Formats: sequence, C-alpha cells, structure tokens
Amino acid sequence: MKRFWMRSLTGQWITLLLLSLVLSQVVFLVIYRDEQLRTVSLLRRDEFISRTASVARLLDAAESDLHEGIVTAASTSAVRFWLAGGPEPETLAWEKQARERLMEASRPPPPGSLELQNGLKWEPLPLDEWKGGSPANLLHLNKWNGFGLTTRIDDGVWLHAIYAKPGPVGGPPASYYISMGITAAALCLVTALIANRVGRPLRRLTEAAEKLGRGEATDPLPEEGADDIRRTATAFNRMQSRLKRYVEDRTGIMAAISHDLRTPITSLRLQAEFVADGETRDKLVATLDEMKAITEASLAFAREDASSGGTRTVDQHALLESLCEDLHALGWKVEFRGDEPLPWRCRPDSLRRAVRNIIENAVRYGGVARVSTRTGAGMLEVIVDDDGPGIPEADMDRVFMPFVRLEGSRNRSTGGTGLGLPIARTILRNHGGDLTLENRQGGGLRVVMHLPGA
Repeated sequence: MKRFWMRSLTGQWITLLLLSLVLSQVVFLVIYRDEQLRTVSLLRRDEFISRTASVARLLDAAESDLHEGIVTAASTSAVRFWLAGGPEPETLAWEKQARERLMEASRPPPPGSLELQNGLKWEPLPLDEWKGGSPANLLHLNKWNGFGLTTRIDDGVWLHAIYAKPGPVGGPPASYYISMGITAAALCLVTALIANRVGRPLRRLTEAAEKLGRGEATDPLPEEGADDIRRTATAFNRMQSRLKRYVEDRTGIMAAISHDLRTPITSLRLQAEFVADGETRDKLVATLDEMKAITEASLAFAREDASSGGTRTVDQHALLESLCEDLHALGWKVEFRGDEPLPWRCRPDSLRRAVRNIIENAVRYGGVARVSTRTGAGMLEVIVDDDGPGIPEADMDRVFMPFVRLEGSRNRSTGGTGLGLPIARTILRNHGGDLTLENRQGGGLRVVMHLPGA
C-alpha cells in the first residue's frame, strides 16, 4: 500500500487531489463558520428584537394586572421576560438577574455556560429597528450567544428581556459530508482512469525498453494518446529502428570483411603447402590458421547481438548441467552443483556460449571449473570458480578488451584469441545483466554472471 500511494502515478495523483479537496473544504468551512456565526447572530438579534417589541406593545395595550401573565406566557427556555420598577444601569448586576431568570426556565442552560462579562455597555436601538412604543437599549452578550434588552412601558414599568443560547453553533448538515464523500470517490475514480490512460503507454514503453536492453525483439509501440506520450512512443520506435539498422549494418560489414579475408587466407594456405622447407611451411600454416581463427572469432564477436536467438524461459540448471556433461565428456574437469529446477528467461543458445567461454578459460588457466548458481533480489547469478592464480587487480578491466591476453605466448592452444571474456560479457549485457570477476581468498578466480529476472 505504501508503494502504491507514494510511488505509483495513480496513488500520487489521488493523494494530491484528495489533499487539495481537504484543503479547499477546510478553507470553505472556516469561511462558512464565520459567515454562519454572523448570519445566525443577525437572525437571532432581529427575531429577539421583533419578539420583544411585540411583547412591549401588548403590555402597553393590556391592563396592568395582566402584565405578569403576559410576560410569563411570552417567556421560553431561551427567551425570558420580566418587569421591574426601573432600568438597571449596571450591566453586571443586570446579567446576574438575567442569569437567574434563565435558570428558572424548564430547560435551563448549564450553569457554567453563563459566565458574567465585564465592561459591557447598553446601546440605544435605532428607531428603524425597534418597533416598540418607547426607546430601547440593547446589550450584546457574545459569550452567551445572546442579547439583553430594556424598554419602558407606558405606566412607568420597565420591561427586561434576555435571549441566550450558549454553546457552539451547529456545524454543516450531514448532507454536506455525504456530498463531500461522493465528490472524493468521484475524484478518485476519475483520477484512476486518467492515470491509467497515461500510465498504460508508459508501462508499455518501460517493458519495451527493458526488452530492447536485453536484446529481445519488440514490436513498435502504438503511437496513440496525448501528444507528449505519442511523441515519446514515436521517438522510441525511431530509436529502436536505428539501433536495429546499425547492428545489421555493422554485422554486414564484418561479414563482408570476414568473407573477403577467407579467400586470400585460403589462397596463402594452399601456397604454403608447396613450400619445400618443412619447418617454414609449418610456421606459415600455423600463422594462417591463427589468422583464420581470429577472423572467425571477430565475426562471432560482432554478430553476437544479431545472432543470439529467441528469448524464452528455460530450466537453467538443466541447461548448465547438460553443458557441463558435454564438456566433461571431452575430458575437461568441470563440476556442476544444482538440483532443483530453476526456470529463468534468457536466450539459451547465446547464454550457453557465454558459459562455455568462461568454463574454457577456467579449465585453461585454473585447471578446473566448478559451476553453481544462486538467486536473490530478482537476479540469477551463475558462478564459475577455478583453482588458478587469479587475475591482478590492475588487469580486471583490461581483460574485457578484445584480443587482450594475459598469457604471454602467442600460442592459441595456451592463450586463445583474447575474445572469450569480451564475448561472454557482451552476451550477459545483452540480457540486461553483467559479468564480474573477483579473486577468491585462498587462491583461484571467481567469475559471476548476473542475469536479471523477467
């Protein structure tokens, strides 16, 4: 899951869109909350003033013995009315009275929610807002989410009113959260579809590039989708075509050179057979045979990537075991260690040739070749150990250069042509892997051939 959300294109897009949605909704809620508080406060204020004005007009029109019944009937849990002989100039004292009236209601607010506030002042109500008979004063009680109001009745009695609804204002309705969830789900679905539309060509490009790097034949990518994706596919197809043409041209040139060299070498060899001096004749024939071998090896080295065969899954243990048995039958000291089937994707013919080259070097310079395998982290390693003197650290890279031979003589029977390791490494790199050398502790050389998984 962590890989999906943090590394995949779909996961990253969904994460960014959800974060954007949450951020926008938080900003909306802050604005909504502020606007809601302001709107609710204005509505409560207008309703409270209108209700108190109606009670004041009713008291003005009613007999004085009915006043107590009117204020009692007009009072609710949130709005309380009472009559007094005069105004209360001290706001703090008036708040205490108001709190006592609120606590007398059938459903009083929690006592701790009615905290007294210092420094409040009465404000005269504008005539266009107050529709009662006498002027009125208003007191804003923000901590109570309410208001206080006083006004004089015609007979000299003062009407006092308190509105309080302490506690937080309600949040968005449940439909808001349902709508937000539906929006998030729709965004995730649309994002997944868009990411899949963008990611599918990229996955095809990745697979084709991986196959191309391993030397496998790949069909041209479909040039479809957005302009950027289409241009990328076009560029990859063009690059693949150029690489294929380059390899074919190089192979053709080397084949022509090899063919042209065979004729004069054959002619010279025939002429050498007529040399009267036997020692001279043998030297000429040996030199010409070496030239022919070098020419054939050079052609094989140049054509390796073009004649490597198809890629398929084979049992590596079976492939290596059959190769070692064939070489052991020829008198080579070759050992193989491996029992369980080990299916792995490769080009069997070219891989067999690479392993044969390594085994040949191990037997020639180390006396014995011990072949084994190990797997891990999506990589197969074919290991060939020998008991020879190893290779100096300074020559570890140089031995991979064509025609470089650490053996001092020019005899092919002891030193070869110097193309075994370069050809083997070319084959491994065409598989997307590599070939490394290391001197073992206690003597001997270890050659490790790395093959990546499919």
